[in-house]
Amino acid sequence: MIAAIGTFDGLHLGHRQLFETALKIKAGTGLPVMVIGFHPHPKSLVKPGGDYESLLTPMEEKQALLEDMGIDYFWPIHFTREMSQLSPREFTRMYLRDKIQADHVVCGFNFTFGYKAEGNPQVLHQIGQDMGFEVSVVPPYTIDGEVVSSTRIRRLLSEGDVERAAVFLDRPYCIYGDATGDNETQSQAGMPVFRLSFPQDKFLPKPGVYAVWARTSRFLKPAVASLRTNLTSGETRAVLQVYVGAIPASRAEGMQLFLMKHIREERQFELGKQAGTQIKVDYEAALAALKPQGQDFHDKGLFTRISAYDKILSADIP
Repeated sequence: MIAAIGTFDGLHLGHRQLFETALKIKAGTGLPVMVIGFHPHPKSLVKPGGDYESLLTPMEEKQALLEDMGIDYFWPIHFTREMSQLSPREFTRMYLRDKIQADHVVCGFNFTFGYKAEGNPQVLHQIGQDMGFEVSVVPPYTIDGEVVSSTRIRRLLSEGDVERAAVFLDRPYCIYGDATGDNETQSQAGMPVFRLSFPQDKFLPKPGVYAVWARTSRFLKPAVASLRTNLTSGETRAVLQVYVGAIPASRAEGMQLFLMKHIREERQFELGKQAGTQIKVDYEAALAALKPQGQDFHDKGLFTRISAYDKILSADIP
């Protein structure tokens, strides 16, 4: 068994480089590749209530993307405080040797494990020599001199820079879920409006208005997505509304939103004419931003790993 081990939140280009290393070893040995991750995110236990309780790639999304990348097995180890107390050698013996009998372990240059992160690639290499498996360490993946990392992608999304985040991810950032028609807002907007129910543990970008591609079993259309915070009932929660031209929003359906460009900051408008006017301005801005890509962007396969997101929604999407 070839074990590719890490947290792998986001499945970005650095992670892809690591998986490709594991798949090359598979090609030479015939051994299957298992990606070993940790859930919940280890940092969510160290700093409870922080950003790491939400994920760039929640479990179902990660599993679908890994399958689409050609990975044979995915093992999300349930991370607990008890596990965090294991020494690097204890962790390796219990999980890599006894449970899966690893022949080869692939990790990133900055991989840490065991009590107080005492384990690193050098420690793992020494343990591997003692326990009889090989270790390959994958160097950092850089773009324009900047190391691609989940932390950096989170920061970019928090700043609304979905374009740079897409470069690091090698795909537009996707928010997905069940969409239902929002009749009340539709009457103001003068165009079909959906409200998207997304996974509660999905990491969200900076609130504001975005140019997006909206995709369902019925259409792939340029659209506007408005992500805002709702402060009603003494509760703060994110609300995501999608404005799509000339599409009836009459029933619930799975929808994928691929975020392409941040158009403007979040603003609160009174109900009525002012809100409707602003929505139309935003929609025209989205069309202008997305027009250079066109449907051809999707047809050439440059869009994203569409098949993975279709598996998540179990939708027959064109």
